[in-house]
Amino acid sequence: RARELECGHGPAARALRSRACACARTSTCRRTCAQRVDGGRRAMQVGDGIEVRRSREPGGGEGLFATHPWKPGQTLLRDRPLARLQAEAFDKEDPALLAKAHACLAEDGQLDVLLGSDAGMALWRGEPEDPRRDAFRRCVEDTWPEGSAEARARRAEAMCIFSFNSYMTQDGGRFHAVFPIISKANHRCDPNCWVVVPESEPGELVSARPVSEGEEVTVSYLCKADLLRPLLKRRALLRDGWEFNCCCSRCASELDDMRRFCCPLPGCPGTSAALREQLAGGLEASSCSSCGAVPAEAARQAWSERELEVEALVEGLPESLYCAWAPCEDFARDHPLHGLAGRWKNFIARRTQAEAHEGEVHRLALQRCLAEVLHEEFVEEALHEELANPLSPPPPQPREDA
Repeated sequence: RARELECGHGPAARALRSRACACARTSTCRRTCAQRVDGGRRAMQVGDGIEVRRSREPGGGEGLFATHPWKPGQTLLRDRPLARLQAEAFDKEDPALLAKAHACLAEDGQLDVLLGSDAGMALWRGEPEDPRRDAFRRCVEDTWPEGSAEARARRAEAMCIFSFNSYMTQDGGRFHAVFPIISKANHRCDPNCWVVVPESEPGELVSARPVSEGEEVTVSYLCKADLLRPLLKRRALLRDGWEFNCCCSRCASELDDMRRFCCPLPGCPGTSAALREQLAGGLEASSCSSCGAVPAEAARQAWSERELEVEALVEGLPESLYCAWAPCEDFARDHPLHGLAGRWKNFIARRTQAEAHEGEVHRLALQRCLAEVLHEEFVEEALHEELANPLSPPPPQPREDA
């Protein structure tokens, strides 16, 4: 019992913490369990080069750590999802569709895995006073009044788990997936890994840059477009969606690296970044990173006005595409390191890719349509007729000198 409480899992610890062993292989602290106590922290080997233990980040809970170095582009971990939920309900924000998706989850047996397995029980569900708990409970009661109180509570609990721990699949974004290990990774706005979530294959944790031994493996809870947002908006998204204030190096900086403006002095390659703390009078910015000049008030005022204009246009995409093109292109040319320039270029790239995909879909649909109209027998008959009655060559044209 003492060893179980020290290690933090097993029946004794479960009685105190209402959590099962995260290794999902044993219910007590036997030698076969991969967990160990490391400097007062509970550690569990979950793969070749990855372990789970207490995060060093403030309020980070458990996290993933590298037990040996990793190079960029390497796959640290492959992880099969505990459960997958149809994403349409989240996209349309429709309570009825959400209830239907969770009903399918229960029918497939995934709900029992999510709520009954050790790995599922170890996932974060939010604070007890989180308003979304009441929202999910009301959603279940309104859309599934015939369900028992216990069944409704289980469904609301599953909604909380998906709300905090899921990743959207990348092949069309049709599902949200929850993973036993990947979902334990903590967030940073400068992550060292990316999460790859195919629709039908295991999820992957892929290194974005070198990861040293003992370094925490971090991912981004935000999509890449949201990582380009200004500091305060980024932190607001994380606080509203995941209930924490991000304290990563980007968010703790006094400068907002997503609001960088090119130096107005001719020929200077430097930039000035907006300060984290802004005064009521207008945009406050640092001195130029190259020449050291302090931007004049007129320059800062012009930057602020253009920034507000372009931000409104980018937020209005795709409806504002035609009126946004020229101002956004000009802004991206003048301030290429600003986050709005990145978001604009990212939108154009995704739209171009979507249009190319749409063109391919239309081409395939046309082929299928022709195949139905010009069915095989008709084509064969036309070919036989063409071979049996070849067209006679055209008569020779008279010469001009004849």
